[in-house]
Amino acid sequence: MLEAYEAAAPDYDQQVQGDWWMRSLLWDRYARLFSAGQTVLDLGCGTGIDAVFLAQRGIRVMGIDASPAMIAQSRAKLVAAQLEEPVDLRVMDIARVGSLPEAAFDGIICAFAALSTSAELDEVATSVARLLVPRGILVVHLLNRWSLWEWLGLVRSRRFGAARRLGRNPVRNFVIGGRVVPHYLYHPGAAYARFFQSRFALRRAYGIGILRPPHTVQRIPSAIVSRLDRLERPLRGLRPFRDWGRFFVLELERR
Repeated sequence: MLEAYEAAAPDYDQQVQGDWWMRSLLWDRYARLFSAGQTVLDLGCGTGIDAVFLAQRGIRVMGIDASPAMIAQSRAKLVAAQLEEPVDLRVMDIARVGSLPEAAFDGIICAFAALSTSAELDEVATSVARLLVPRGILVVHLLNRWSLWEWLGLVRSRRFGAARRLGRNPVRNFVIGGRVVPHYLYHPGAAYARFFQSRFALRRAYGIGILRPPHTVQRIPSAIVSRLDRLERPLRGLRPFRDWGRFFVLELERR
């Protein structure tokens, strides 16, 4: 898996450009949850996109990623933004996050499904709870096991059997950097109950990409995409709609 992200690192920012609207939504939440002077851990920091945003707001950041190439991209971005001092970058697999100091962080973020590549979410949840101060905030952004747009695509292509089975398979393969990388998929409520409930209170859960189409669906006029986005906004935190997005977010508070 490491080789996939090493290969993807040089072009990663371009690859995720189509979902910049989703990044902006997460940033809006980070701005509400974290304040200048606090310390936030960015798990699977990638090329440092979120680390730069947080550091520009006066937040101290530690960013970890298993890929040296991703960390190199992050470091270059921080140098260009003159933000090296408030950001500590480390080459570290998320599975080893438990080696960091206890109660060292006011918040922890993990965006764009960085945790979806981990088969041991329970161990990660235990570790990050120990790293947070009491009532510290954890924000996880995960791939959903069932999405409305994927179901519609299967129905449109008349793959009715696959549409009926959608959501049953807990693992899905994605091609990253020319390599196949397995991702572990969850339903929002099940993920909270299974991995986080014993250690965290659920402050907020919402789906993203419920009505707004994936950027890979290019035949939909931009005006319609904008309209779908506006329609989606009030639905994101409501059941059953929150369970229909391509991604979901759990905002958690350490007990």
